[in-house]
Amino acid sequence: MSEKSDEKKYIVAQDAGGSMTDCFLVDTDGNFSTGKFITHTEAEKISYMGALNDAAAKWGMDSKQIHKQALSCTYTGTSMINILVTQGGSDVGLMITKGFAHTPIIERGLTWIGQTYEDILHQQLHEHTPWLVHPHNIKEVAERISVGSYYMQHHSMPGTVIIPMNEKDVVKGVNELLDNGVEIIGCMTLGSFANTVHENRIAEIAKEVIAGRGLEIPVVTSNEMCSVPNETERLKTLLIQCYIQETARKALVTVENAAKEEGYERDLMTLLGYGAAATVHYPKLAEAVASGPTGGLLGGKFLSEFLDLPNIVCWDLGCTTCDVGLIAGGLLPVNKSPEFAGHKVRMPMIAIDCLGAGCSHVVHADPVSGRITIGPESVRADLGTMYKSDEITIGDIDMTLGYVNPDYYLGGTIKVNPQRAKSELTKRVAEPLGQDVYDISLKILDLLHDKVINHINGIMLSKGLNPAEFTLLVYGAAGPLHLWGIDRAINFKEVIVVPWAAVFSSFGVAAADYFHRYDKAVTFFLTPDMTDDVKMMQGQVLSQTWAELEERGYRELESEGFSHDEITFRYGISCRYIGQLSNWEVPVEVGQVESIDDLDKIIGAFEENYTNIYPSGARFPESGYQITEIYLEAAADKPKPVISSYPLQGKEPAKDAHKGQRKAFMDGEWMMFDVFEQDLLEPGNRIDGPAIIEHTQTTFMIPSQNYVEMDKYKFMRYRRKE
Repeated sequence: MSEKSDEKKYIVAQDAGGSMTDCFLVDTDGNFSTGKFITHTEAEKISYMGALNDAAAKWGMDSKQIHKQALSCTYTGTSMINILVTQGGSDVGLMITKGFAHTPIIERGLTWIGQTYEDILHQQLHEHTPWLVHPHNIKEVAERISVGSYYMQHHSMPGTVIIPMNEKDVVKGVNELLDNGVEIIGCMTLGSFANTVHENRIAEIAKEVIAGRGLEIPVVTSNEMCSVPNETERLKTLLIQCYIQETARKALVTVENAAKEEGYERDLMTLLGYGAAATVHYPKLAEAVASGPTGGLLGGKFLSEFLDLPNIVCWDLGCTTCDVGLIAGGLLPVNKSPEFAGHKVRMPMIAIDCLGAGCSHVVHADPVSGRITIGPESVRADLGTMYKSDEITIGDIDMTLGYVNPDYYLGGTIKVNPQRAKSELTKRVAEPLGQDVYDISLKILDLLHDKVINHINGIMLSKGLNPAEFTLLVYGAAGPLHLWGIDRAINFKEVIVVPWAAVFSSFGVAAADYFHRYDKAVTFFLTPDMTDDVKMMQGQVLSQTWAELEERGYRELESEGFSHDEITFRYGISCRYIGQLSNWEVPVEVGQVESIDDLDKIIGAFEENYTNIYPSGARFPESGYQITEIYLEAAADKPKPVISSYPLQGKEPAKDAHKGQRKAFMDGEWMMFDVFEQDLLEPGNRIDGPAIIEHTQTTFMIPSQNYVEMDKYKFMRYRRKE
């Protein structure tokens, strides 16, 4: 993986959202360029090339020149979620333990996932997600393996075979699935997390039957995806892998082939939900199903370390969604059982709270009740009545109020119609409600801002966190545009907007580490009265499990072209005080328990993390500790962006940075805003509101009560005037 050439090289990172595909292009000296292009969900290579060419053109280059000199290309997007939403996945067959054929249909009754609080209260509005496997493609196998019990003195040890597997059931079931024309087969036994022998044997027989019939059909086991309890979520994870992997991989390989046709020499990479970069040929591709928003949190983690800011609220407001993530004590929170698109799965993802809010969300006005609502539907890349849609959106309101320059939308590459936006707002919202079009537009923005404010406050206060101890990191195409409405209600320690805020998630993609993650359930209790012998016996279970995961890490990364010496490991646990319901994931220094001191280090890491998040008085070591899972990250070096610093200039911006003035409606009146070009501002400059900082990809509104200072990295520090 080492480079011998002295030729300048480039890192390409892209995030394909529902409306726009963002590109972050950086060279090995840390210089960067950004690009945007409207997303083409039906042919993603078009938007991939378009966004890259937009970024490359600012350096006087094109995509072909970049690809020939690229160190790495990483592409994330929404294609996998789209497969689930549009029901465009593979025809799946399932082999499962006898008596559990109903599991993928009943799915534990989780019919409320993704619904609003109001809808959750109404049972008649609940519905199951569309089937990922049709009932006639579910075949049962007689078998049973013990998974242990709370009453071990009266029960079989975990992993004990209770009912031997009936191989005739497997042969019969697989043949029936092949007769039905399935495109992929998943295998899950109830106790495979304790002993994989039956599940692996089912897969072996299935492959033999498939080969005997001259077919090529993939077979996937649940223990390959997640070797943990919670059979419903484990099964859903397996089914999503089977349902999307072939369709999604084809779309990603199409992008990869387009890059290779222009001279790119490596495999295309994508981003996994827990923050790792992996090639698009990675076996567990379902782990990339929610890769897009993950990039923003990785970028936040990068800046947390770079700026030595351990507590950050990452806020991303785009065209379709509003994503909020927390970095507390310098750690990224990982959700072991995330929910998305109506599904609850069992694979690690960086914890992100998503809200249906954005500039492409539709505005509804009911003249009878006088009620105004925003969303939940979004017109996505059609933007609003100002562009291709017949629906009124938040973007139409931003245009009508004078916040956005109609001649500079996406640098002038998109021609919008502000007159139509104002006319439709007047005719369909203001007049039916008997309101002035500008007053009602501001009130609608108040509704949007309140929605976001309540979302952020709810996340933080439910965890006992104080916003005044956190830095707000603002990004997304609409984040800087609507920051003013959020900052007025929440008192953050400080607020930062980076120059590439509109494509920040793709920056995070470029900043991602290359690693694979493996999780394994364990049974580990440490109580104050436990003897050292018993503690060490349990410690050996941790050591043995980590060693097994290390072997898997070596095997997979070596198959992807890394040598044994290039692979390093990071270790971690999911731990809680005995009696608690929630776990906290913590990295640990040691991956082998050879002494009581090693165990103390592991528990000490949990204690340190716990007190970074909660007051020390919330500790409860007297109850003892329970480790429910361990994880391992097998990592290899990957090029990353470098952030450059610049000498500070004077407070007064250069004359050519000032583009003139524009009227905008804020706080109930029209006022004149000074307009600046972001790329011409220098470190040390101060911009006092009312002002607007324009960029080809976003707009930054600064009210009269606020100002912005550019620091030595050209980060914009948003502050309140005394």
